Amino acid sequence: MKPRHIAAVAGVAVVALGLSACSSASNPGSTEPSDSLTIATTSNNQAPMEAVVEAYEEKTGLDINLTVADTGQFQTTIRTQLSSGTAPDVFTVWAGGGNPGAIDVLQGAGYLTDLSDRDWVDTVDPGTAETLQIDGNTYGLPSKLDAVGTIYNTATLDELGLEIPTTYSELLAYCGDVAAAGKVAFALGIQTEWVTQLIPYALVASTVYADDPDFDAQLTDGEATFEGSGWADAFVKYLEMSEAGCFNDDPLGTDVTASYNLVHSGQAVGVVQVLASYPQISSTAPEGSEFGFFALPGDDSGTTSIPRGIGVSFAVNENATNKVNALDFVDWLATPEATTIWFEAAPGIPALTDATVELDPVMQTAADLIAEGDTAPMPDQGWPNAKAQSALFIGVQQLFSGQSDVDGVLRSMDEAFAG
Repeated sequence: MKPRHIAAVAGVAVVALGLSACSSASNPGSTEPSDSLTIATTSNNQAPMEAVVEAYEEKTGLDINLTVADTGQFQTTIRTQLSSGTAPDVFTVWAGGGNPGAIDVLQGAGYLTDLSDRDWVDTVDPGTAETLQIDGNTYGLPSKLDAVGTIYNTATLDELGLEIPTTYSELLAYCGDVAAAGKVAFALGIQTEWVTQLIPYALVASTVYADDPDFDAQLTDGEATFEGSGWADAFVKYLEMSEAGCFNDDPLGTDVTASYNLVHSGQAVGVVQVLASYPQISSTAPEGSEFGFFALPGDDSGTTSIPRGIGVSFAVNENATNKVNALDFVDWLATPEATTIWFEAAPGIPALTDATVELDPVMQTAADLIAEGDTAPMPDQGWPNAKAQSALFIGVQQLFSGQSDVDGVLRSMDEAFAG
């Protein structure tokens, strides 16, 4: 077995990520085979990526350098690496255009290789395939579908003897009952910026997209604004949840890892998160922990949708030093062999229609909701730039610190969206 080269990047060590995949800014992308490959992904995908990298090294004999970083740092860094010519050959990307690491943003500068001719393209989940495309061309291989909902510790909920809430009114009552028992319903770690978006995304599935599934298109056409829309209702409810004791003390001083620890310790019942984070939550939990999943209700209709979109995806650097190897690796990731390895290491819902995996209870519940059609768009995957998401991050933190109000946050999102 060959030793793997894995650099875990955190804090000020961002330079390590930038230097781990050396190439030239003027390199047009090598078309000659080589004996190496560089890959970068986020920390919540470290375990499955390590597993597939190990298998691929054994299969091919390549020398693979894998680097990982937390999501926020990764999204900020990858653009810098691409512009300076120091980006890896293969790296994680996000669908749509709503964050700095999204396909629309990166390919807007010509950084991604067109993958439209690869054999796996026609097997991408038809409900989300377009979010990986620009002008009909595909720029990412999706590994799994993603959704936002509540991941909860079943033992803690059983201990309290409470039922999962199915309406917003029940949700507030549930928070009160959990608080009366000395716990919190939802661990919230909004010191980590990207976590700020998750509860609003879950709520707007009901307050916006349930009645207006084309809202993002209307935003883009200038026919709608965040201010004065169901987004206002969602932010009001976010604050109502806080006032009702749904969250832990000092969410602004709590990061995402600390929020998971609250669930693991039984101090919190659950956490509103993306499914992509579930492998990290479950793998760091005490042995024997079991988890469930439910949609976060945003109204009293009794029918709750979950935001659903493409989760983990991979792109090939247009200027890759080891481009032949990069394309081969991405193609291999789409095979049943690699799919089995990936999903054995990390639970998930495959985004390729010909993939078959055994789902655990969390993923099965989410998959059932998706199959029933109880879904809404993942908002930022329909946005044309990353600025509105950044305004949302800042705005939520300002809401919780008392530095802004709902209308102020929504105005800043409208201004950013237009910019």
